[in-house]
Amino acid sequence: MKKFLFLLLIIVSFSSMAQVKLGLKLAPVVSANRAKNDAQTIENDGSQMKFSIGLIADQSFSDTYYLSTGLVYLPKRAAFRSADNTVEEEYKLQYLQIPATLKLFTNEIAPDLKPFIQIGTGLEIKVFDEPEDPSYVTVEKFNPIDVPVILGAGVEYRAGINTTIFGGFSYQRGLINAVNEAATGFEDLQIRNTVFSIDLGVKF
Repeated sequence: MKKFLFLLLIIVSFSSMAQVKLGLKLAPVVSANRAKNDAQTIENDGSQMKFSIGLIADQSFSDTYYLSTGLVYLPKRAAFRSADNTVEEEYKLQYLQIPATLKLFTNEIAPDLKPFIQIGTGLEIKVFDEPEDPSYVTVEKFNPIDVPVILGAGVEYRAGINTTIFGGFSYQRGLINAVNEAATGFEDLQIRNTVFSIDLGVKF
């Protein structure tokens, strides 16, 4: 919690100096992963709906180019099973994400309504991990960070002089193996996260 408040203070201080627009985002997300090992005996084990929330900050360079960052709480799920179903495990992961993306806006398609596309990356800091069942022993330690590729699209509607409502969707593909240490026989286990998100929020 102290880390979260410290990072939040940095973003708020930066926004006041750079005169960026701050906003709040609530996002239903579908968390999945890409699990495998060298022998190809490990498979993915489905996906799960979760909810993400966070503070965003958009810095304008022009009417069509924005740098978008923030601090977002992002829960994930790491789940896998063996091909013969003798191993089936699920772990809860929670991250604080600091995105660094570029928003590219088109011209208005209706009064005060602008579509945009979003592309970039980010830094995710793991703040919590826990097995769904205490008897799970395959993953002994998770990596403390992840770095995703972020792709998205959406629309912004200017609802007032200082208020903008936005909605869209994004795809986030983790690049780092979440597994740091695994039990004997699973040393080559690899789990990379995938997140599909419906992004809803307001900027002031």
